Amino acid sequence: MRKVLLGTLVGFALAGAAHADDWVVEARFQDQAALQRASRHFTHVIVDRQRSTLRVDTNDAGIAALQADGLEVTIDAAASAKLGAFLAKATDAARRGAGIDGIPGYECFRTLDETFQTLDDLEANHPDIAKVDLIGPSWQRTQNPDDGYDMRAMHITNFATLDGDPDRPRMAALFSIHAREYTPLEIGTRFAEWLVNNYGSDPEATWLVDHNDFHLVLPANPDARIDAESQIYQRKNLNIVDGPCDEQDEFFQPGIDLNRNFPFHWNVTLGWGSSDDPCEQTFHGPYADGTDHNDHIQGTPEPETTNMVQYIAGTCAADGTCSGGLFADHRNGTINPACVGPDPCDDGDAAPTDTPGFFLDMHSNAALILWPWGDTSADSPNVTELTTLGRRIAWFADYIPQQSNELYYTDGTTADSMYGLLGVASYTIETDGFDFFEDCASFEDSTAPTNLDSLRYIARTLHAPYRLPLGPDTVTVATDVAGVDAGTPLDISAALDSGRFNNSNGVQPVHDIASAAAYVDSLPWDAGATAIALDADDGAFDGSEETAVGAIPTTGLAPGRHFVYVQATDVDGNAGTPNAAFFDVTEVGDRIFADSFDGIGG
Repeated sequence: MRKVLLGTLVGFALAGAAHADDWVVEARFQDQAALQRASRHFTHVIVDRQRSTLRVDTNDAGIAALQADGLEVTIDAAASAKLGAFLAKATDAARRGAGIDGIPGYECFRTLDETFQTLDDLEANHPDIAKVDLIGPSWQRTQNPDDGYDMRAMHITNFATLDGDPDRPRMAALFSIHAREYTPLEIGTRFAEWLVNNYGSDPEATWLVDHNDFHLVLPANPDARIDAESQIYQRKNLNIVDGPCDEQDEFFQPGIDLNRNFPFHWNVTLGWGSSDDPCEQTFHGPYADGTDHNDHIQGTPEPETTNMVQYIAGTCAADGTCSGGLFADHRNGTINPACVGPDPCDDGDAAPTDTPGFFLDMHSNAALILWPWGDTSADSPNVTELTTLGRRIAWFADYIPQQSNELYYTDGTTADSMYGLLGVASYTIETDGFDFFEDCASFEDSTAPTNLDSLRYIARTLHAPYRLPLGPDTVTVATDVAGVDAGTPLDISAALDSGRFNNSNGVQPVHDIASAAAYVDSLPWDAGATAIALDADDGAFDGSEETAVGAIPTTGLAPGRHFVYVQATDVDGNAGTPNAAFFDVTEVGDRIFADSFDGIGG
């Protein structure tokens, strides 16, 4: 059996489609240094630390590179055959022009133009809750105003009430910052559609939009996305100032890796977490906040990076203080730390545990949930809270939760920057799937639904993501009827679960549920919210999964629609994420019955 390393890239050719002579390989590494060397060539590797192996699909050049780095590599013949058949089918579809709607051969994924049309349609059809924010030009547009794109963020919230609630929790998310990763952009677009199209009919979508503020950058690398839709494995943006590259294959392409070009601790690991070579996959580019530690000529950040930093973090000084963005600044970490190297000093304090909001960067395809830091083995100041929330998120799709550096060192990344500068809970989600260009069957059956559930859970935590994941999640809330006469009690039930953690990488303590309460027309943390105690359906709260039941008084409620929210608390006093259901109060004699009306949770 032929021996090679398994990387994260499928065949890449700058001027052509993915090669059909790719291999799925497994490589054994001896230590962290060997894994780090491999990461120079391959990104998003699937790592099994218990077996000291990594898996990746690559070509002959990738195999040779892994062997040159001293890794023992074997080919997975069955998986390689499956990959070859899959790529042949997709290439044939592209050649025939199949897929008028969607990317040829991958029709479940919208093209860039179709994605932009979806965002425009959401805004046109729902202007009260959806608006497209233009956040700045792509690199190509800065070179030629008739080329490239204006980057877009889908802004979703209840605009009618926003002025009276300007500090409502926010979620900022980037999708497909690496252009060849089809899956994230489609998931982000579907999440926007779920929030907007279900507003007013689904109680969970409705309360999330009413009480939170969503900003979804779709996509984060538009120029290169067009190339990727031709099945070109373009990872970086299309800035060719530091190119072209003599070799253009799986390992080498012009452009700058936008996920190594962000300001916090940019290039701090001196080649461990990003590359100085303009043609390598993780080239960090020059950055405006000073020369790097290898005395490169001072340059400017990429336009895409500038747009995203200014939109999300605002303007940031060298001491790390930021203002004018989506999130308030809750930490004092510096952009350029006093010490550097593979394990730079950990500067800055922990963010308060009541810090609201969430930052997300979604990638494919390593099946991981990652949190800061990526540029040091030191724990981040909020490591306990980040770990708990990470294990919650990882439960939905059964991904491995871990601190970013456990994979390999990275610097100048999105999640490290947003946490390091602002203190906001920040994560990278690596979806699964057989390839960057994921098969539509696996996407529709597994990847899309499980990741949409995880995004919905994240949205339920936005009020306090460092606290709420400790407590039980309210999965669903249901009422026995859709409407009641004023004064008639309303029976409700709620499914509660405190044990939905992924413990594949460490064990999260699971506590029994101790109580649950309902709140009418007020979130549990609102000033003046009145708790209505609920009972355990089986007679006692004594397990990690419970059904809470109770009757909601309706005397004094005005005719019309009302919300009932349910939140549970565990035996340690940790209150978890709430969820909600609708019910209508009608005039006596006008009650409308329904079999049930469920608030569907993730």
